[in-house]
Amino acid sequence: MGAFADMSNAKINFSVSEIFQKRLAQSFQGEERSNVEIAKEIGISKDVFIRAIKYGLIPGTRSMIKIADYLEESIDYLLGLAEKPAMRKSVEEVSFSERLAELRLSCGKRYGTVAAEIGISRSQFTTWKQKNYLPSIEICYQLSRYFNVSVDYILGRD
Repeated sequence: MGAFADMSNAKINFSVSEIFQKRLAQSFQGEERSNVEIAKEIGISKDVFIRAIKYGLIPGTRSMIKIADYLEESIDYLLGLAEKPAMRKSVEEVSFSERLAELRLSCGKRYGTVAAEIGISRSQFTTWKQKNYLPSIEICYQLSRYFNVSVDYILGRD
């Protein structure tokens, strides 16, 4: 399982983050390309990238994964949940739903129990599994704390 800094007492705003903005700005400091060109290379919309870099607005999970992959950083680091700046991507592709099933089985809990204990509906697990959806970064964070792993691990990146 992935390791992460114990930031359980940290207050995290999952819509706007000064730490995310700062770390993103540092990563692109001195860049000669425009934000539009960078966003295109990352594979996200220019609006998402501009809101992230200028205002610290945290994008959706898929965009966040693309940014972290592009920078070769962990999502936990970009959000300020870990101090370790770099990560190595997983050699084997593991989907979010596969990782979640693995974690659930390893602790012997049912999806309904996990859902109730973190305050989400049981039906969300079915949606994630059947439709290959990803939860919000906030729910990924809640799941990561529940299973005592990193957000990157939950998302199959670590």
